[in-house]
Amino acid sequence: MEKTWGICYNPLCIQNLRRMFPAASGFRPVPGLVPAKGDDDIRRCICFLLCLLLSQAVFPAHALDNNPYLDEAIRKVFKNHQTIGGELIVAKNGQFVYEYDYGYSYVRQKEPVNERTHFRIASVTKLLSAIRVMQLVEAGKLDLDRDLSEYYGYDIRNPYVPDSRLTLRNLMTHTASLKVSGGFTNTKSTLRSLLSTDKKQTANYYNEAFGSVYRYSNFGAGIMGSLIELVTGENVNDDVSAHVFAPLGIDAAYHPSLLADTDSVAYLYKRNGTLQYSRRVLLSRDWDPSVNPELHYRTTVGSIWITARDLCRIGMLFLQGGELDGVRLLKEETVQEMMSSQKGKGNVVIDSPYGLCVNRVDNLIDGYLIYGHQGLSDDICANLYFEPKSQLVFAFVTNGCNNNLKDAICSISRSLFTEIWAIYGD
Repeated sequence: MEKTWGICYNPLCIQNLRRMFPAASGFRPVPGLVPAKGDDDIRRCICFLLCLLLSQAVFPAHALDNNPYLDEAIRKVFKNHQTIGGELIVAKNGQFVYEYDYGYSYVRQKEPVNERTHFRIASVTKLLSAIRVMQLVEAGKLDLDRDLSEYYGYDIRNPYVPDSRLTLRNLMTHTASLKVSGGFTNTKSTLRSLLSTDKKQTANYYNEAFGSVYRYSNFGAGIMGSLIELVTGENVNDDVSAHVFAPLGIDAAYHPSLLADTDSVAYLYKRNGTLQYSRRVLLSRDWDPSVNPELHYRTTVGSIWITARDLCRIGMLFLQGGELDGVRLLKEETVQEMMSSQKGKGNVVIDSPYGLCVNRVDNLIDGYLIYGHQGLSDDICANLYFEPKSQLVFAFVTNGCNNNLKDAICSISRSLFTEIWAIYGD
């Protein structure tokens, strides 16, 4: 499908202009020309005129490859894995090169998946959240190796190994030795009640020192969101949106009701086509906008909604050393650290398959280390992978499919990536 033109028409128009015209990256609204917040009628009028003006301009974009053979191969993979709706988008050398939309966002109304469709990306949320965490590390507000007890004001000790200290590096490498079976799923449990030494909660810990064993942990990754709120004084969605999504012109959120385009939220389905959650149900779920580090230790586990195209841009950000479209979010050395083995750093003594929330995948393509993250929840699957040598980015999302694993990677993702690598890889 060839797409060579686009217009800027949404509330993110200024960010989009900066992306499309790097020379305009220094553009800022002129003080005094934007009416006061209360002058709604005037503001709407100005917005309308701006949109009208911008609609008269067309912006050239990179043409996507037209490959009927690849289209058919990708279609078969989607179909063979009982996909309800999904999208695959590929970038190479900083440009989008291939996109395939499959099935429906809403089956009953035959609402097709398109580039505006927002999908829940499950655990890929951890990778996106880590961008903000590492910004705070760069700013000195968080330290990868500081005892978390010092942030929270109460002792956090593994009762089996009381001399061991829990750190942010442990959370991000999945070496925190935390269990989810001792109260993590109870939404009323405070973090202190689960982790504080004085509570003697042996059910939340494994009998091993922090940093000594790799165990994938939603609990550990969720504490990242609590820390963000603790050191910034902002709700995690507000903070990550302001410092990660908005600078890149990305419409993404930890709750679908917080998206600018809520009409694009995909319905969620089981692999047999049964509706699991309607858009109305998803949008009406509770969201706590407050700042509450003691209770907000699940948000960064798997909650983000985003389009496939913008997810792909996050992969491009990593391959371009923390900068995208003239906007720098992370230092280049920070990105390299996130992608690197953490063995021998801080108290990490093993080679975890994760750097700092970046999965280092060595069983996808022989001889290559692929970076990124996978997301699974019920019957949805999402994957973001990027490979520095080939400069390839692979972003894949669904709202329902057969997401069975093959060697720790969704079979559908493995099959799709193999097809893409055959054409765009090295």
